Amino acid sequence: MRPTPPHHASPPRPRAARPHARRALTTLLAAAFLLVGLTPAQGEPVGDAPTADGSSFSSPLPLPLDVLDGTFAVSNVGLTTGTGSGPTTPPKYHNGRWYEFVAPATTSVVITLNSAFDNALEVWTADGGLVGVNDDGAGYPNARLTVHLTAGTAYRFAFAAVSPGRTGAGTVTIRPAAVPSAPTDVVVTPADRQLDVNWTAPQSIVAGWDVYCAASGGAAAPCGTAGAASTSTTITGLTNGTTYDLTIVGRNSLGAGQGSTPVSATPRATTDVTLATDPVSLVSGEPFDVAATFTRSDGVPVTGTATFSIGDATYGVTIEDGTARIVGLEMPAGAWPVSVNLPAADDRTAATTSGSLVVDRAAQTVTLDPIGSLTYGDAPVTVAGTATSGGALTFTGTGACTVDGTTLTVVAAGDCTVTAAQAGTTEIHPATADRTVTVAQAPQSISLELPALVYDETAPVVVSSSLDLPVDLTASGACVLTDGDLTATDVGPCTVTATQAGTDDVAAATPVTLTTEVGRRPQEVTIAPIADLLFSVGPVALTASSSLGLPVTLVGEGACVVVDGALHTIASGECTITAEQAGDAYTLPAVASTTIRVVGTGTSASLQLDAGLGAPAAGASATVRAVGMLPGSELVVTVYSTPRELARVTVGADGTAGATVVLPAGLEAGDHRLVAAGVGLDGAAASAELGFAVDASGRLVRIGDSVLVRAAALAVTGTDGTLPVATLAVVWLLLGAALVAWRRRVA
Repeated sequence: MRPTPPHHASPPRPRAARPHARRALTTLLAAAFLLVGLTPAQGEPVGDAPTADGSSFSSPLPLPLDVLDGTFAVSNVGLTTGTGSGPTTPPKYHNGRWYEFVAPATTSVVITLNSAFDNALEVWTADGGLVGVNDDGAGYPNARLTVHLTAGTAYRFAFAAVSPGRTGAGTVTIRPAAVPSAPTDVVVTPADRQLDVNWTAPQSIVAGWDVYCAASGGAAAPCGTAGAASTSTTITGLTNGTTYDLTIVGRNSLGAGQGSTPVSATPRATTDVTLATDPVSLVSGEPFDVAATFTRSDGVPVTGTATFSIGDATYGVTIEDGTARIVGLEMPAGAWPVSVNLPAADDRTAATTSGSLVVDRAAQTVTLDPIGSLTYGDAPVTVAGTATSGGALTFTGTGACTVDGTTLTVVAAGDCTVTAAQAGTTEIHPATADRTVTVAQAPQSISLELPALVYDETAPVVVSSSLDLPVDLTASGACVLTDGDLTATDVGPCTVTATQAGTDDVAAATPVTLTTEVGRRPQEVTIAPIADLLFSVGPVALTASSSLGLPVTLVGEGACVVVDGALHTIASGECTITAEQAGDAYTLPAVASTTIRVVGTGTSASLQLDAGLGAPAAGASATVRAVGMLPGSELVVTVYSTPRELARVTVGADGTAGATVVLPAGLEAGDHRLVAAGVGLDGAAASAELGFAVDASGRLVRIGDSVLVRAAALAVTGTDGTLPVATLAVVWLLLGAALVAWRRRVA
């Protein structure tokens, strides 16, 4: 049977003996699938695309050939696929192993299947277009099909079986339908001892390329190869200067194809040139050499003549030892164009280079003379210097100074930089020299005087800077500063520090610290005048004060005492009143005193029985009053004839004493005496008595006048001279010590 034409979409008619067998086998396979719950695959699979394993049209394997020219082993063992669902749906045959390739060119290939079973071949485009099928190519049981390919199109074909049960191993052979056509667009590029070749491949199946070279009209011989996918190669090992004709021939399994049109080319060594000067840096007025060094890529020495163009001049220079050199050039400053040309030779390329010869102006040096030390406020100084070119210098000053001509003036403290400049010429560079001098700050000093202070006193501080700058003051210790005035806030050391921080141009002054001792403040105590007093007058108010309003303590000495600020007389004689202010941590103590006289009064007493005649004597009360007594002494009341002490009282500060006594029981009938005895204001003993008589019934039958028994008789009165004993109780307690001292002095 002949191969089916590519446009024929139906499978070939089977042999007469096969339909029943195939139907029977299909029925058996369907029954088997139903028994296990499977359905034979029909047409394209449903769902996700399967893994590329060649088991279906939708999962083809890549063609295991680099070129569509070769043979590879195949097998459809284990595959049980059936035919498609329609005449245009793959697969057409059973149990196919599918492969895919992309046509590299628009050409034709022959695909042949070989196996031990009746195989079948079907070819489709990847998008499902039927290309052709065959099941009897080249004798039973092999299938063969010639396929026309379109470049860039993807194709899929299957190694399949005519009948469902046929599987086994086999081979697939793909051969081009013709030898390759001639390549086109051959381009040959010469290089050192080699030729680089590029071409355009024809629309043919090519398994490889062969290059043939013919040297100088001689016979062509193979000189290079390239792989099937290549369109370029390099032919090496050639002789520079020899012309070669190159032909490119493609080949495949059918043999060599048509050769390309020969292309002639001559390999040449490349020639490099480098340009250098000696010295490297060129200076106006100084001679120099310029040299061009030539190097061939094949190492052969370069000979011949090189042409130099420098500025407007042209020089032809012979190459010696690979170098062409011009010696002793001298050029003015500037950038001069330079180029070097070496013409090509048969076996080497031409060489050329260009650039610029930069001739610099000559250098010069400027020297600036030293500048002495500078201080802000100094007088102007002169600057000087020299240049090796001999040119005139100009001077400038920056920073802390200015320069006018050659006169330097300091304008501030800090860095003063003086620059000497020489402008140069067209052939000489300008030059400068700098010298930096630090201008010192002007010095200053501080004068400080502190006032003598006592607590709470304020006085100005005298301070100044030698440069009349404002001075800062700080105080510590027993003082504070307010607007330059120093106020003592405590006693003790007061330390004042004067500082002047300086300015940008004036140095800070050395701080000055002085300490003064703040003393306690003075005060004055005064006592209001008081006249002489009579003894036993009532308390007299005293007035004393401190000039600072501090509390004052009053003390009375001699014939007086002071209690609660009141003066009490305690004897006759001098009374000294002292006012004291003890001071405190901030104040000195102060004392003032004054002395007055206390004039004494007469000593007298009264004794009085408070019962009437006929009244019982026992239990009768008697009242005793005494004046002019020595304060602090005791007044003793006794009843006689058998002495019995009835009372003992202390004389008050006013010289008075009093008591009320009760006559005891058991007084015998007869005369008796009631006696009051004590010490007079003048210190002499004094007493008074009152006589009375008691009858046998114990009743008073006589109350007589009392008679004073003493050197000067104590006057006795019958009056009731009651003293303010309760009022004076406190006074007696306070005056005890004073009375003892007075008593000793009187004695």
